[in-house]
Amino acid sequence: MIKESVSGNYSLTGCRFEELSRLILGLGGKKYTAGQIWSWLYRKNVFNIDEMTDIPAGFRSLLKENFTISLPVIERSEKSSDGTVKLLLKLYDENFIECVIIPEKDRNTLCVSSQAGCRFNCSFCSTGKQGFKRNLTADEIVGQVLLSSSYSGNRITNVVYMGMGEPFDNYDEVIKSADILSDDSGLAIGTRKITISTFGHTDNIIRFTDEDIRYKLAVSLHNPFDAERDKVMPANKKYRLKELFEALERYTDRSNRKVVFEYILMKNFNDTERHAAELVRLLNKLPSKLNLIKYHAQNGGSDFRPVEETAALRFYNFFRNEKFPVVFRTSRGEDISAACGQLSAKKLEEN
Repeated sequence: MIKESVSGNYSLTGCRFEELSRLILGLGGKKYTAGQIWSWLYRKNVFNIDEMTDIPAGFRSLLKENFTISLPVIERSEKSSDGTVKLLLKLYDENFIECVIIPEKDRNTLCVSSQAGCRFNCSFCSTGKQGFKRNLTADEIVGQVLLSSSYSGNRITNVVYMGMGEPFDNYDEVIKSADILSDDSGLAIGTRKITISTFGHTDNIIRFTDEDIRYKLAVSLHNPFDAERDKVMPANKKYRLKELFEALERYTDRSNRKVVFEYILMKNFNDTERHAAELVRLLNKLPSKLNLIKYHAQNGGSDFRPVEETAALRFYNFFRNEKFPVVFRTSRGEDISAACGQLSAKKLEEN
């Protein structure tokens, strides 16, 4: 289903190409007109219908009566010493979200938000502390990519759904946005360069598998024991690890793809040999990769602390002889609160 914008019109950037074609034909237009619009939006970065000059003026007027192009507004930008850029974006209803541009030598990755706030309140994550406001629409997710590309002057080559919110709690709009981003006639971000992360929403992992969705899947694990995971990830009380790993084994069997596991190391909580041994047992069940991540301080304080470098290296060495790869994921943007677990879309008080 195509979502209407706040004005009551359809959002052009919230349609898959086939949906846009159907709507254009319904207005009496030609199928190639949808291709012209698509090119203006995603190849030429033109977001004003009046500037789509190869479309007849009369039909442009009809488009303006029935469609809108509404991008989030950049409220503030911050640049880290490592080149990472965080954008605070204002939505039409005065809600705020953040996205993070991570430039690297051979690619430009964008970390996008899928919700304003989050309902799951993981205790190591700043987003959950602000509560849940609402799901983002596909056009608001796509808009983060369009704005970030325009702001940075560089094409976004990779997208990770690891910003604010739980992507699989907004499944339909997240998948639709990824379909728009990966369309070969538009932004053409490859399916293998789009990663969707979840805390372990088992119901929608099963749906993701059954629908044969080809985007990469990541799971925020952070502890391999239910009793301990319950304390920091309340959703674990519903989505238990046994059922999660059964769903993931089914996913890897059907898709022939690996699962990336994210694991924030927190001192005296999940960094012992006992934890490492259980991780080995779980991850050896399926094709997988383990990303170890530094714990980052949160605004307002936290009960958690990062693991010292020597202890982190010792934890890493537990996995040296295992069949799955393990890496320390480089922290980016920590000095501007743009690193893993730090996004909160907190608007600065005006002077």
